[in-house]
Amino acid sequence: MTRFHIHKLKGRDGFIMDLQADLLDSIETRVVAPLVPVAQIGPVFVKLSPRVEIDGQAYYILIPSMASVPKRLIGESVLDLSHHSAEITAATDFLFQGF
Repeated sequence: MTRFHIHKLKGRDGFIMDLQADLLDSIETRVVAPLVPVAQIGPVFVKLSPRVEIDGQAYYILIPSMASVPKRLIGESVLDLSHHSAEITAATDFLFQGF
């Protein structure tokens, strides 16, 4: 699995983003964050929840809601958002470091 790629969870609706370093691929879990359509959520702290588009629909990556998920539950990659890596890394840094 690859960091900053979007996946579907097997048997569920919606998307998740893989946030875990590729170097740690041998671990049986991945740290992921859910993506929620902008239209389905109220105001968010944008510095912690970067906004991205998938197939013309806007989503927030909810970094504060990240979790560890077994790899067996994660479907194939549907989109590479590594071009947003600086913004996403800044959000995780802000969550853990406060800056």
